[in-house]
Amino acid sequence: MRAKLHLVYAAAFLLVCFAGMAASLPHLWSEQARAAYAPLSASTLLNGTFTATFDRTFAAGVPHSEALDGAAAGALYAAIGDAGPQVRAGCPGWLFLAEEILEVRNGDTFLAARVRLARKIAADFAKRGVALVVLPVPDKVDLARRETCGLPVAEQARNRRAAWRGYSNGSGLRQVNLAPDWPQPGFLRTDTHWNTMGAGFAAEQVAMMVNVILGAGTTPVTLAEGPLHPRPGDLMRLANLVRTADIFGPAPDQTRDISASWKRAGGLLDDTPVPAIILAGSSYSLNSGFLESLQAALAREVVQRSLAGGGFSGAILDLLDAHADLLQRTKLVVWEWPVRALTQPLTDAERRYLERDLP
Repeated sequence: MRAKLHLVYAAAFLLVCFAGMAASLPHLWSEQARAAYAPLSASTLLNGTFTATFDRTFAAGVPHSEALDGAAAGALYAAIGDAGPQVRAGCPGWLFLAEEILEVRNGDTFLAARVRLARKIAADFAKRGVALVVLPVPDKVDLARRETCGLPVAEQARNRRAAWRGYSNGSGLRQVNLAPDWPQPGFLRTDTHWNTMGAGFAAEQVAMMVNVILGAGTTPVTLAEGPLHPRPGDLMRLANLVRTADIFGPAPDQTRDISASWKRAGGLLDDTPVPAIILAGSSYSLNSGFLESLQAALAREVVQRSLAGGGFSGAILDLLDAHADLLQRTKLVVWEWPVRALTQPLTDAERRYLERDLP
């Protein structure tokens, strides 16, 4: 039955391809298009100039439709497991970010630079009298390895977490290691981020380290779960599979939102917490109830200063540069970042900070 469905999907995909080609033919033979071609000769064929201009002209003539693009992406995924250039398909229903899997040119150099950056950031916080707890979030393809179904991973990506730990040993960083006892799978199927179980586990591991530094909190926090609802993940959106999920798959994750509540003593002025603890992280800190679970595990309120797309140091450098006044009332900062960011090119903000002299 599944083989027959694959034949149907493949036929639908080919039909879409031929329809696009047919729609492009009038454009290809238009006077404007022919004028755009490079002169046809042996040299332009050999150096690729003619084929490059032909390809651009052909692409310009293909009718663009979000629904049509989604149908083509869905058919490709169902027929051959192709999820596009930014996403890789693992076991049925599981998607992974290509960035976690592929090798990055000069990635080892960028990782070494970020070790220096982390040491400098830690020294900066030490001078301000603020404790720092570092939470590296291992790649989904690393911790949920059983769900990859043998998806090939570049050696650089496989060794990234171990390389960081080796280079950063002896740096004085207080780091939380999530890999041991990680709850499987701990991640959403169609999203790069952890699920509520993974977020809760990470929160508990961070809380154990924070409580050693600050002592146990005294503000009871109550967690509540909302109703189950579908959550099409960011990987589904990157692969353009949201529109066609009902036909081609994968099915969206089913999740529950988590909320936190606490009762404070005193009057209205007490409703604004003094930020004794700040969370400065990436989108992981904004997802799956991590902040709420962290507050419950700490029995303390935590101020959220995380940034979606913050990568390795976006949130922490923003805190140091634009919100340093908060640190005057802060005892501890939890710095969360995804391990996959280690081998990405340095940002302008990171380069500037590395060149800066500490006060």
